[in-house]
Order: sequence, then structure tokens, then C-alpha cells
Amino acid sequence: MTSYLIDLVLLAALVVTALRSGRMYRELRLLRAAGSDLGAALQEADRSINRAAQAVVVLKHEGIQTLRALEARIEEAREEGDRLERRMERAEWVATRHGLSDRTAA
Repeated sequence: MTSYLIDLVLLAALVVTALRSGRMYRELRLLRAAGSDLGAALQEADRSINRAAQAVVVLKHEGIQTLRALEARIEEAREEGDRLERRMERAEWVATRHGLSDRTAA
């Protein structure tokens, strides 16, 4: 009779172990699927980061080119301003010398 009782306890333990093993197997399958999804998401994130980095490099290069072009245009404008200033001074000097300036009439 005790052997039947021991057999029954061992059989119950075997059933519980089988049920837990089946549940653990399903969880492992879900974990593997989630892991592969995570890997795909990480690869996509890596590609996105690389595209963003390339865009930053391109924008920086274009920004530097734009800055250099603006600096050149600013220098041209300064030179033109200086030339205009000299011409205005010369015209004023000539007008003053010939008595045509507004300052001499007042």
C-alpha cells in the first residue's frame, strides 16, 4: 500500500514537472521571438542613426560652404563701401574746391 502511495506522489510530481516544463517551453519561445524582434528594432535604429549622422555631416558641409560664401560677399560689400566712401569724400572735396558744396552756401 505504501508503494502505491509513493507511486501516486511520484506520478503527481511527474505531471507537475511536465506541466511546468511545457509552460517554460512556451515562455522560452516567446522570449526568443521577442529577442529577434528586439534585434530587428536595434538594427533599424542603427540604420536610422547612421542616416541622421550622414545628414548632419552633409548639413555641416553645406553650412561651411554657405558661411564661406557669405564671408566673401561681406568682404566684397566692405570693399565697395570703402570705395563709395572714398568717392564721396573726393566728390565733396571737389565740390568744396569749386564752391558747389551745401556747406559753403550756408
